[in-house]
Amino acid sequence: MTATLTDRYVSTVVRRVPDKERSDIERELRAAIGDDADARVARGQTPDEAEYAALSDLGNPARLAARYARRAVALIGPDLYPDYKQALRGVSLAVLPPVYAVLAIVHHARGENIWVTLFRPIGNTVTVALYLAVGVTVLFAAVDRAVSAASGTAAGTGWTPDRLAPVQVRREASRRDLIGLVGKAALVIALLLVQRWVSPVTGGSGAAVPVIDPALWGGWIPYFMTLIALAVVLRAVEVRLRRWSPVTSVIDTALTLAGALPLGWLFWEARVLNHAIPGSGGAVSGGALTTHGSWISWAGVLFAAVVVVARLTDIWRGRRPADGRPMRARKPAAPAL
Repeated sequence: MTATLTDRYVSTVVRRVPDKERSDIERELRAAIGDDADARVARGQTPDEAEYAALSDLGNPARLAARYARRAVALIGPDLYPDYKQALRGVSLAVLPPVYAVLAIVHHARGENIWVTLFRPIGNTVTVALYLAVGVTVLFAAVDRAVSAASGTAAGTGWTPDRLAPVQVRREASRRDLIGLVGKAALVIALLLVQRWVSPVTGGSGAAVPVIDPALWGGWIPYFMTLIALAVVLRAVEVRLRRWSPVTSVIDTALTLAGALPLGWLFWEARVLNHAIPGSGGAVSGGALTTHGSWISWAGVLFAAVVVVARLTDIWRGRRPADGRPMRARKPAAPAL
């Protein structure tokens, strides 16, 4: 779905105001833009020209957001603050997980126990996070001051709607998404069932050896199958609602954690793969499968962590205070300075 100029303008404004006020401000702002554009169309302008002129009259969305929020420009001005948050988040995600992983691997290589391996790197990672936060903040504050000195204002001059950044309008869950999820769920469950009798691994007698530890069928595999079924039901509810809902997002988050955390623990304890898989010239040996903390365990934990980060990012990335549809209401008074 392509975002209109109004979508981009409103998105730029509302992301700079407090969360509890975003829904009301979005409704008021869309109503004001719509009324102004309608009046211009009645005077003979085309809809596109009317929308462009209405947004031009409103001016820089960063300044308008500061007026709505009733706050002065502080260390980092409203123009750069969203970019500052995005940069800080991006740098943290790019740097901190690898730092923690490397430190954990170093402790594990030294023969430390599991608790030292997992928790001692946290302190060093927090220290790196603080240095990153200070560095990024100082950098953006310096850029903000340089822009202010060059233009005479913190937000710059000569703003037009052409300078609006593109915005991704969240694509709500569709029947196609539901069908795709049902297909993936069916494939995973089918593979879990089939690998019990048809396996690429064979034992000394030539009989097929299940890849997944058969002991997991006593509780864990049915548990994961239940989570998969609940995820399908949740997606069906989202399709039915046809809009983003904080309730379904919280449930989706809970299901993600309920699946990924036990899976990571099972990998760490070397309980996922079948211990009966024979060695094959040093490729995958039984010892690697039966020892917790092995490279296979680390790979499984890393996989579970990546799944959690990717899934939670997908769930909450499109978080919006409203459904984004234009609304009509009485034209509000200009926000107080």
